[in-house]
Amino acid sequence: MVKPAPLHTRTPAFLCDQAIVSVLGVVPTVAAGVPVAEVVSPGPTRRGVFVLLMGVAFIYHFILEWQTGTTVGKRLFGLGVRRDDGHEIGVVASFVRNALRLVDGLGYWGVAVAIILLRGDGKRLGDMVGRTLVVSVD
Repeated sequence: MVKPAPLHTRTPAFLCDQAIVSVLGVVPTVAAGVPVAEVVSPGPTRRGVFVLLMGVAFIYHFILEWQTGTTVGKRLFGLGVRRDDGHEIGVVASFVRNALRLVDGLGYWGVAVAIILLRGDGKRLGDMVGRTLVVSVD
């Protein structure tokens, strides 16, 4: 059985990836002429940027995990994503686990954290359905 990476190691990796996704989404938006005040203030622009960031996050995680088994944040903290049997994930598993970020991310990722803590096996909803697991690779 593959052993899950602890939540206290996954959290800084997640925050690093979130910062990268934010830069990838917000910098081009501001460079295109959208005022920063509109990006951060409640309203239609911020909602649009949120949807953009969700798309960027999906593509970022999906492609990197499918192609390399990790993301920049995970790599920095010695983590990777594997199938339950320990093998590399494929395109379908990466797609499924990352599509479910929409649900796992609810409540500022409270859904994912609650599921991980309640299950005790390191899996969020995306991992359960995708049959994947975040593991230490060092």
